[in-house]
Amino acid sequence: MRAMLGLVVLVAISIVILSVLKSAGAGGTSSKNFRFARRSPFLRQDEIHLYERLTAVLTDTHVFPQVAMSAFVQHKGKSQAARNLFAQKYVDYLVCERKTMRPLYVIELDGASHCSDKAQKRDSQNDDVLASAGIPIMRYKSKDVDTRTILSDYIGCLPTAHRRS
Repeated sequence: MRAMLGLVVLVAISIVILSVLKSAGAGGTSSKNFRFARRSPFLRQDEIHLYERLTAVLTDTHVFPQVAMSAFVQHKGKSQAARNLFAQKYVDYLVCERKTMRPLYVIELDGASHCSDKAQKRDSQNDDVLASAGIPIMRYKSKDVDTRTILSDYIGCLPTAHRRS
């Protein structure tokens, strides 16, 4: 019985020591313990070019670049595995209704980095998550996408009641 009590005390002391060492090794959680820098530029030149084009054409919307999917997609259950499918992923542009901020659709600029098998698998997974959430995705291969294509995609993503003739 004493041996068991001694073992419990030893384990408890070990846990306390390990947690103190872990906290000391991590440098604490204060942001003052780390150095940060501004990331500049925030977007690549082709992304800036397409962003300017989108905002000039889609005047009835707000266009947000580099948005975390977790900001506008949620999993309806409690599965962490499902949340992991989108929690740390970003979309190139999120197009929202101007007055309500309701997400209308996502735009992805598919450059050369989207050609690998790994990238295509990642894109397919993102497409599946967005489709499940009812959010259409438009994929453009070029920053110089035709303005008529941008407008046509926008009109196609509007709820039926909002479409103009």
